[in-house]
Amino acid sequence: MFIRQFQIEGLGHLSTLIGDEEAGLAAVIDARRDVDIYVDAARERGLRISHAIETHLHNDYVSGARELAAATGAEVVIGAGAELAYAHHPVRDGDFSSVGGLRFRVLDTPGHTPEHVAYTVADTSRAEEPVLMFTGGSLLVGAVGRTDLLGAANARPYAEAMFHSLHDAILPNEDFVGIFPTHGAGSLCSTGIGSTPSSTIGFERRYNPLLRPADVDTFARLLLAGQPAVPRYFARMRTINQAGPRILGGIPASTPVSLGELRGRAGQGAVVVDLREPGAFAQAHIPGSLSIPAGSSFGTWLGWVVDLDRPVVFVLAEIGDWDDAIRQSLRIGQESVVGYLEGGLGAWVGAGLPTESNGRLTVNELAQAVERGGVEAPLVVDVRQASEYESGHVAGAWHVGAGDLLGRLEDLPRDRSIATICAAGYRASVAASILDAAGFGRVSWVAGGMDAWSAHGLPLERGSNGRSVEQPAVPAEHGHPH
Repeated sequence: MFIRQFQIEGLGHLSTLIGDEEAGLAAVIDARRDVDIYVDAARERGLRISHAIETHLHNDYVSGARELAAATGAEVVIGAGAELAYAHHPVRDGDFSSVGGLRFRVLDTPGHTPEHVAYTVADTSRAEEPVLMFTGGSLLVGAVGRTDLLGAANARPYAEAMFHSLHDAILPNEDFVGIFPTHGAGSLCSTGIGSTPSSTIGFERRYNPLLRPADVDTFARLLLAGQPAVPRYFARMRTINQAGPRILGGIPASTPVSLGELRGRAGQGAVVVDLREPGAFAQAHIPGSLSIPAGSSFGTWLGWVVDLDRPVVFVLAEIGDWDDAIRQSLRIGQESVVGYLEGGLGAWVGAGLPTESNGRLTVNELAQAVERGGVEAPLVVDVRQASEYESGHVAGAWHVGAGDLLGRLEDLPRDRSIATICAAGYRASVAASILDAAGFGRVSWVAGGMDAWSAHGLPLERGSNGRSVEQPAVPAEHGHPH
């Protein structure tokens, strides 16, 4: 048996290529949308991908199962409750599928989503009993998949279903059975997920805090407490995955956009997304553009602050940033990327076009400004998750998550300066660019964030101080991004 996991750090997504090398067949579990990585890995091992197996309708990314089927002829396998609108093989509790000598058995495990299934796998060349399990969004490493992503009204009943799935379907397996979940560290599909990508039933039985409660009420209370806010794009994923994502046929090549085309498209509603590092954006950027720096969290934040249907033009630090940026965009369903500004910001400046800038404060500069007080002191807006804010924040800081800022602009004053702060600076720079683009006149972000604030021994206020801007409900349809 050959097995290889693949990880997308920013999404906290885990997928697996598993194969029988003697039979020359393989399956991919919960594939990402850019499927070339599986095709290449299978080819290297002399394997043909015969199955694209799904544990559930994903809320956090566009499934690659249909793309993989188009590329390889693989059969898509998913729980019957998913009711996919494209060709697939629906399976039910107790059903078996074979990939060479690997025998997959379906376990009905609702909770994270109502149609969720897990799969045990037996390597029949050695034994008939299962050696591993693909647990999807049910049992995770050190955690359990959240049950509130399809609306707050479903959170408690789905938690009850999850409790029974864990104790009646998953935990009766032997301690040595390995677990390979779909959600890993950094995923917004739960909180407290361990950093290792796999575990065993026995280890989780002993050390997973969500497996300790003996009653549903305690389990539901622990599971649902402190779950992070989720990006706006989550609300579209389930529908896209059920209907069948558009087949890409490959990753789009980089497409240069001229200054004239950029200005024309911006005038028609396109958004300019600047992928340069936050300091460079703060120094000079195209008026109205948003700062979403390149890196592992780019896709999450793109889907959080830019509507999926809105055309996008990138400003890149270098052309090499294109491939990762377009892959991350496609993974979260953003298919309206027009291209990148040819020549970057240098072309804009060279044409004599105006730029804007925003402020960048050190934690000491912020502390001095807060201590002085008065009308010139900035309003500190903490843009972290609520649990982070409550664990310690700058005294008097308002709280609103960076991803929710666009819907809360009217709650912030326009007659005083604003300083945004997060854990290390990434989210604060995104938030500052949102405020800047919305016409707030005096905006700064705090480099180093609360990590630097704490490291300098500056004072903290804990708990909720009543200054939080009310958070919107979780969409009815994801650790935290930096």
